Amino acid sequence: MIVSGVGRLAVAPRRQNLCLRQIAIALLLASAAFPARADSVDTGAPAQPAPDRGTSQDIIVTGQRLFGDVVPERNLDQDAIESYGVSTVDDLLGEVQAELGEDEDPVILVNGERVDSLDDIGEYPVEVLRNVQVLPRGSAVRVGGRTGQRVISLTLKRNMRAATLTAAPKIATDGSWHAGRGEALFTFLQGVTRANIGLRVRDESSLLESERGIIQPGQSVPFALEGNVVGFPNTSAEIDPLLSALAGQVVTVARVPGVANPTLADFAAGAGQENSTDLGQFRTLRPGTRNYDLNGTFNTRLAHWLSSNVTLRLNRNTSNSLRGLPSGSFILAAGNGFSPFSRDVTLAFFGQDPLRSRSVRESGEGRLTLNGKFGRWFSKFDARHSESSDSFDSDRQAFGFIPLADDVDPFTSDLSDRIPIQTNRSSSRTVTNFTQLSFTGPAFDLPAGPVQTTLEGSLSWYSLRAQSTFAVNPDRRFRRDAQAIRGAVDIPLSSRDNNVLAAIGDLGATAEFSRTHYSDAGSLDYYAFGLNWQPIAPLQLRASIERNETPPLIRFLGDPVIVIPVVRVFDPVTGKTVDVNQITGGNPNLRPEKATIRRLSALATLDRRLNLQLNTEYTDTSERNYISSLPPASLPVMLAFPDRFIRDTAGDLITVDLRPVNFDSHHERRLRWGLSARVKLRGRSVAGVAENAAPPSDSSDKSQTDASGLAHVSPPRPRTNPGTYIQLTANHTVVFSDKIAIRPGLNTVDLLGGGAIGIGGGRLRHQVDATVAITSGGLGARVGATWRGPSSLDTRIGGITDTLHFSPVFLVNLRVFADARRFFPNANWAKDLRFSLEVVNATNDRQKVRDSFGNTPLQYQPAYRDPLGRTIEFEIRKVF
Repeated sequence: MIVSGVGRLAVAPRRQNLCLRQIAIALLLASAAFPARADSVDTGAPAQPAPDRGTSQDIIVTGQRLFGDVVPERNLDQDAIESYGVSTVDDLLGEVQAELGEDEDPVILVNGERVDSLDDIGEYPVEVLRNVQVLPRGSAVRVGGRTGQRVISLTLKRNMRAATLTAAPKIATDGSWHAGRGEALFTFLQGVTRANIGLRVRDESSLLESERGIIQPGQSVPFALEGNVVGFPNTSAEIDPLLSALAGQVVTVARVPGVANPTLADFAAGAGQENSTDLGQFRTLRPGTRNYDLNGTFNTRLAHWLSSNVTLRLNRNTSNSLRGLPSGSFILAAGNGFSPFSRDVTLAFFGQDPLRSRSVRESGEGRLTLNGKFGRWFSKFDARHSESSDSFDSDRQAFGFIPLADDVDPFTSDLSDRIPIQTNRSSSRTVTNFTQLSFTGPAFDLPAGPVQTTLEGSLSWYSLRAQSTFAVNPDRRFRRDAQAIRGAVDIPLSSRDNNVLAAIGDLGATAEFSRTHYSDAGSLDYYAFGLNWQPIAPLQLRASIERNETPPLIRFLGDPVIVIPVVRVFDPVTGKTVDVNQITGGNPNLRPEKATIRRLSALATLDRRLNLQLNTEYTDTSERNYISSLPPASLPVMLAFPDRFIRDTAGDLITVDLRPVNFDSHHERRLRWGLSARVKLRGRSVAGVAENAAPPSDSSDKSQTDASGLAHVSPPRPRTNPGTYIQLTANHTVVFSDKIAIRPGLNTVDLLGGGAIGIGGGRLRHQVDATVAITSGGLGARVGATWRGPSSLDTRIGGITDTLHFSPVFLVNLRVFADARRFFPNANWAKDLRFSLEVVNATNDRQKVRDSFGNTPLQYQPAYRDPLGRTIEFEIRKVF
């Protein structure tokens, strides 16, 4: 744990299990040799014991402030946290990271101590939070993180016991779809000890294509539940000359009349007409899903220098889809006693039961984290074990003509059982073991300050076993072992506080290097360099470069092969929307990818009274051999991987293989900039405790300086005359260049100029995201808006080049919430009861796709782009 400023730490009760302490200490000390003796490190002022206050002791510790020179990008007190109207910590951080456009996991500090994962704190209710600070990119190096990471520091209340229950039904205003979620959290905070158990259940109904009016593509053979008659063996030729003579025209299709013992006259009445079936009634736009998640975490202090955190998580997720109806081409021979025809004909029937796909994922994970403090150095030991199992079942049929025996009456019998249906199954089991030990602290002091250093080593073991009846080789096994070492430094070059080159402000440099040896990919390196400069107090500048070599994920190598039938795709060569067999799974021939990322960023505080900040970040990314699942067919992808797109003799696409591949290179340059502000409109607040003052031990909601050195002044929230706050954020992302080389020797694809590697269109050049929130003591509203600019996709149909145009999309989301106590201040039942209403895509806007003639290909129907449209969720949340 990092100790800084003047803070207050509570030592665990003396009656704690001594055996547990001894085991934890032995694990930590046996893992590696510590670089310096703890008793030889200057810790600043000595610890002074405070008077005994019952079951715990208080100590006052003085030390360095690691982030005293860093201006947070976000500083959320309890009113600001409340303005998001969310339930749990991970919900809150998800909203904050979305506002920041974050693409990398942050380092999470809880009361100044680094946690191994967001799971260690994510399912706590937001009521445990006193303060959240989001620090700029690069700040994580000081606490053992990477150069490209930022720090999110959470300060918790000192004491809390609560049970939180949440229920939230959800519907789509277009109808035919509903969902629901429930949540139960049991939380305990007492000093430095905390525990939480959370159970979440989420359920979503399936949504059929017919329930969104999806237009189905035409069929080469007119299958239907009621059946049709076509020729044999040429299904587009004349059925029977006698039928044509009776109908007075050449008949190539006729409806099955639906009567017993039909005559030729019965078929002549339906000559030239088809029975039809809306396959949309048997195809899902969205599968039905159900998810159960159980998470438990416990954190306590084993000694005054050592704390521990244990987290266990179990998860089960199921998904069910419909893939349409099986089809049968039955040969009705002229000699069949029930046939009125003079020659063999084909009966085209759909089966009664739809083809189904079902997936089940079950996973479990356990983690142990130990945080130790040795003078000015701190250490972290992580151990993690996880297992997951996945299974997938899918029905598919064999195609071809199906002969009928001469004694079978096809007009009174159900022929569904005669259609050959096969259920294929795949399964995989993945096991991961991981251990890591790191030490972070000042290696030595420079005139401008201490050189913060991180030394880290890790061991990991991965295994995957996959089985599949879809593949010729059904059993696949992969193992990977990895050993890594890493070092990082944060070097202060100038300092105003220490009067070292003070005229240029605060300037520091960061550097890190790691090497990991993989049993299957050899040794791969990572290095990064960064400069942080604060020329004046309101302005922070940063520049960095990162170079990373990464092996393919083991699941990309070894996942089982899966073939999903009748998947609907757009073929940009023929312009048709067709049903294909889609192949997914692992590719054992993938190569490691390499990425170089260059960043320039700035954070300027324009007005402290308004908390008005301007942030900007320019990113230049170059990737080689980068790994991606092959997207659905686009012209460049088809040219680069012709073996992945198989066509029949008529030139129609019948099979698409989307297993992951290495793309040759990708280069993107983009700029993201934006403003944020938080203003108090009216009301008054109660004065808080001064920054650096140790709060009294019986206070559950006072100010404190946490162990990271981040000062948090968070006075108790008044309820008699609450303040009214407005919070604003606005960000604009502009992409200057985005080009990809799929394979050497092929033309580069300009993703901003009509090129694309998938059917979703090219890259958006502009995107604008904005939020505005207003809150007042338990009442609040938050509006979020996103504008995505237009894009395009080049196609070539019949040798003629055309362009599909993707319209801009404007999405508005609304969340309003209210504490019942504001309306019923004297009612006990209203205490800590909150009602929320959330509307997603309030304008019900869907992207529109048109070709040069104003037509929309079937695969680009608006409901395919956004099946749900506007959704409304009503949440009831009670804290006991």
